Amino acid sequence: MSMEICVFSDTQLNSISDWQLAIDTKAFPLRLSYDKPLAQVRGFLPARLGEKLTGFECRHVVPNEITSTYPEINFGHAWKYVIAFSWGGDFDAMQAALMAAAAYADATAGMVFDEDAGELLEPFQAVQAVRDMIRNAPKIEAMIRDFKAT
Repeated sequence: MSMEICVFSDTQLNSISDWQLAIDTKAFPLRLSYDKPLAQVRGFLPARLGEKLTGFECRHVVPNEITSTYPEINFGHAWKYVIAFSWGGDFDAMQAALMAAAAYADATAGMVFDEDAGELLEPFQAVQAVRDMIRNAPKIEAMIRDFKAT
């Protein structure tokens, strides 16, 4: 099962270095590994979550592709840019994508759109959700291990 979130913004970060700085500013344990310009991101974006290798799919999207799919959602205004993040059922990939999205939204004064929940999150809400996830990660990882063991 694939999941996706998007960041809507009216500005874009200029580089992967700028994005990494936004991640570092939030003290998220995520390192992006990409040697091409941010504007060329399309596909798998490798990353390191702490000591673990992981990554997520990332692509730039025309805002209308998302807003027209969810006419019941009030997106606030006609945003200029959307960057979409998707991942499979991997907990590390999910954490990496959520950290990257929250930091991107915060750095661009954007909004995170959780497609599954059908809700928009202000940057501070997305950052807090990530901090909560980091705090609860050991419990979640233990539950995943227990589930796989049965």
